[in-house]
Amino acid sequence: MFFEQAIAHQVPGYTREADSAHGESLAMLDYKDELRVKDAAIQEFWDINRLAGTPQKVIASPLPRAYRTTSKRRVYMQPGNLQFDRQESMLEPEEHNKIYDFLFEKLIQPAYKPLAYALNWIIIRGTYHFKVTAAHAYVDTTESDYYLESKRPTEGLNFKQLYGPREMSLGLGKFSLRYPVTGFSQINESQIHNLIKAASRLLSLSKEDHFLDLYCGYGLFSFALGEAAKDVLGVEWEGPSIDCAKASAKHLKKSYRFIAGKIDEMFVQTRLPRPIPGEPEKILLDPPRKGCEPGVIHALAMRKPIRVCHVFCGTDEIPASLKEWERYGYRVREIQPLDLFPGTPHLETIVMLERK
Repeated sequence: MFFEQAIAHQVPGYTREADSAHGESLAMLDYKDELRVKDAAIQEFWDINRLAGTPQKVIASPLPRAYRTTSKRRVYMQPGNLQFDRQESMLEPEEHNKIYDFLFEKLIQPAYKPLAYALNWIIIRGTYHFKVTAAHAYVDTTESDYYLESKRPTEGLNFKQLYGPREMSLGLGKFSLRYPVTGFSQINESQIHNLIKAASRLLSLSKEDHFLDLYCGYGLFSFALGEAAKDVLGVEWEGPSIDCAKASAKHLKKSYRFIAGKIDEMFVQTRLPRPIPGEPEKILLDPPRKGCEPGVIHALAMRKPIRVCHVFCGTDEIPASLKEWERYGYRVREIQPLDLFPGTPHLETIVMLERK
């Protein structure tokens, strides 16, 4: 069973075809009703797929609407006619719409027509402090139908810094982290505190634990949780994000290590330092929506970590992954869903597993 089917059972008249262009099929609900729908749907999904354990209540988002710090608009320029997706979103800040409107009015002016013909996406990334501080251009000769966080051009991209800082910043209270404008960061910044709090509770690091943070990006979990561990190793496939993590470690005077590489079975087996016999290792992995590469869970299980927190941003990936973990000797101990995507039929879920 797919999670969206479980959502459909809870919302009369819901169909995928009836979903809006922005995927905001639940945005018209009162947020309390939306949370009830998601609590019932994740339980039904768990029961029908015969998964171990019982999901906890979904952790609500502090901002249920207008929370997206990243938004995008497709641009289509035909001779004499600029086609620009101007549909307003309930999940994006109003300030984003104002920026898009300003850009549209500029692009239809004769002086900017050459730029309009060259564009395929306009992307806004930021925080909840709304002020335009930088602009960048990305030249994609493949004219991809995807924007950066969905799928990257196979030949890479040419980055042009027009003005302002080259990197972005995320404040985490006592410190802040830098990350590249082309790198992944959670679009619901209001939920990051709850995400970190849940991961900290479930992983429960101690000064005896070696902490392996896979798919670490620019080091969000490494820096937020690593102080409690004996040491930290973060791994990410994307070089610019790892470069930011290394720079943050140097700035914050942390001895954490970060390495870049494609996280597949061979990488885990040959590139990661071997576990130290008799010393406990705990692993957090936060792969992209499509899940881990084949063989990664097996290779991680062979390291025999005493505890694993597997973060799922695609609910439909959960059944196959949990069955694989169970096949290699791990038992589900707790399931904590978080509403990182209010207004949509999606959840982020942390599953904590331990060796049997």
